[in-house]
Amino acid sequence: MNTRTRITIESLLHDLAEDRALARETKQVSAAIAATQLSAKLVGLLIDRKESGQPGDFSDLTSADEILARVRADLGDDMADAITQALAKQADTPADGTVEPGPAVDLVELDAERDDSATLN
Repeated sequence: MNTRTRITIESLLHDLAEDRALARETKQVSAAIAATQLSAKLVGLLIDRKESGQPGDFSDLTSADEILARVRADLGDDMADAITQALAKQADTPADGTVEPGPAVDLVELDAERDDSATLN
């Protein structure tokens, strides 16, 4: 591939920085924001998340092992292993594929703690 036409993350980020600067100079706020958002997506700081499936798709699953089996079937071994390791780290249990439930969390209390510590700068 010709070096001149080679597209890399760095070249895209450079182009987006130039586009953002031009958009700001011409007072095109939406275009500047779009360039910033795309730059953040390219480097993994902004992730679009989508919910898949229908409400109730997981209602028949009653254990963490059943949920992991479904994840493994739908999303593959790598994703199931990553979830297993994350849950093991959270619950402080071995990452051998079995998951013990962690301590109960009071979400209302957690929200209150988060709200109390939130500040605007």
